[in-house]
Amino acid sequence: METQRKQYPEDHWLRSHDPETAFQAYMEQQGKAYSRIKNAFIEELLGDLTDKNVLDYGCGGGMFTVLAAKKGAARVVGVDAEESVLDTARYFARKEAVEHVCTFIRRANFPLFPQSAKFDVILMKDVIEHVEDDERLLDDAADAVVPGGTIVVSTQNSFSLNYFIEGIYRRHIRGDKDWYGWDETHVRFYTPMSLQSKLRRSGFRVEGWRSAYLIPYKLPGLSLSRKKFLRVDSLGWIDKTLGGVFPYNRLGWNIMVRARSSSFVTERTGLREEVGERLPGTPMLVTKQSLRFP
Repeated sequence: METQRKQYPEDHWLRSHDPETAFQAYMEQQGKAYSRIKNAFIEELLGDLTDKNVLDYGCGGGMFTVLAAKKGAARVVGVDAEESVLDTARYFARKEAVEHVCTFIRRANFPLFPQSAKFDVILMKDVIEHVEDDERLLDDAADAVVPGGTIVVSTQNSFSLNYFIEGIYRRHIRGDKDWYGWDETHVRFYTPMSLQSKLRRSGFRVEGWRSAYLIPYKLPGLSLSRKKFLRVDSLGWIDKTLGGVFPYNRLGWNIMVRARSSSFVTERTGLREEVGERLPGTPMLVTKQSLRFP
């Protein structure tokens, strides 16, 4: 049974049925200082992807699916729940001429991959905070990664200055207990401690941290301004300087962690759908039939 998640509003870029329009909006979003800094740290944590099999779970518009292909990955699989999102990612892959390396799968939950199709690297960029059963998600990732393989996870951090300022105002002063950050589809916050605990439970060993947005630089717009937010992007230098240095690498609004799976093979069992015996090397629309849905 697939998990029901909170839905994005109709005016969000991923609701567009025009891949080119959605791509432009997506890239505009990724071009903001906060995203640029965060993406650079994630790329650093992913490391050398040459000849690696990479899974980008919750791939969105394909930023890291395409990046992995361009960095020499042997095979890249992007998974997302929204067909319009995958259309955008396919458009991006074609635009960058890496579509022959990429496969895109529409799936709300984590697919069960066969032994022959496990991954060296799994990325979950801003995904885990959307999922009701986060422990099962990490267990599924542990099943899908090769022994000694890598997982990189990013999420919003309640152990941060921005949460102290904005979170206390929203959740405790205004009483909005359903506020879980900048994305209305989030269902929880993490701290470095809770995230590390979840990873350890699923058999991962944490190796490195990065963080972004140590000092808030996206501020409410002035009362007479037509802009909703005032961005002081020059403060991003603080993230670039301190975001990889202990203890600041665990204190940003967004935290990123790299962890490694055990070198020993462990098996879990579950009644989930399996994605074929082999994944093709070219983009395809995976139908219910090809995923063996009941």
